[in-house]
Amino acid sequence: MSTPPYGPQDPSGQQPEPPQPHSAPTPPGDPYGRPGPAPSGSGEPNAPQPGAPYGAQPPGYYGAPPPGQPGYYGPPQPRPASERKGFAIAALVLGIVALLGFWIPFLNLGSVVLGIVGLVLGIVALVQISKGTAGGRGMAITGAALSVAAIVLSIVVTVIAVTAFENNAPFWEEEFQEELQQQMDEMEQSY
Repeated sequence: MSTPPYGPQDPSGQQPEPPQPHSAPTPPGDPYGRPGPAPSGSGEPNAPQPGAPYGAQPPGYYGAPPPGQPGYYGPPQPRPASERKGFAIAALVLGIVALLGFWIPFLNLGSVVLGIVGLVLGIVALVQISKGTAGGRGMAITGAALSVAAIVLSIVVTVIAVTAFENNAPFWEEEFQEELQQQMDEMEQSY
């Protein structure tokens, strides 16, 4: 008795029958063996049925489940709370923008407004995070902190600018009065 070079062997010493290849008939006109609907008279094997809405695929098209069966992936799932970070991102962005503009005297009032909005959004994000309906705790805290820093620094810069203006106002006023007087004297001499 000879041992075959490969494959399993029956304990009785006989070789098992080789498996028969699957020979399911493929629909005519489909070289890949995908099932498709019967032709609708247009001559194309996978043409949509008459009266179907625009873009609708025929049943069974490219392995889609038949009508009445659930889809492959099921209904879309809601996003997890850790992925909902809109308020935290908005607070962070507004805090950064407010902090960039605090140093411009008198125009930094816009930074104060942006800082207040950023602070409110950061607090809203932190409340949502504590309830478990959102994520982005680090971004919310950072955005709120940057917003507070921008508000405080904007107020400090404004106070410094106003104080400097008031302290130097008499000097500037004297210079302005002297310049104005010189201009008026020159105009009187030219007439």
